[in-house]
Amino acid sequence: MKPLLSIVLLLAFAAARAQHAERCEPIPKEEWRVKIENGCYEVYGRDAKGNRRETFFHPKTFEVITAPDK
Repeated sequence: MKPLLSIVLLLAFAAARAQHAERCEPIPKEEWRVKIENGCYEVYGRDAKGNRRETFFHPKTFEVITAPDK
């Protein structure tokens, strides 16, 4: 029974490590294109025409958040 438990634990550990294997090169935070503003993720990028855009996303659902009209 112990060998089976060891195998199960080893597979669970390997699966957990594989989920977080992604790595990016280190970039200073001041150069990130994602920031937190008013509790939302603020993302900077470009649209299909190359125009600069910023979009806000809900931090839990990732829905696009738009500012209310004034």
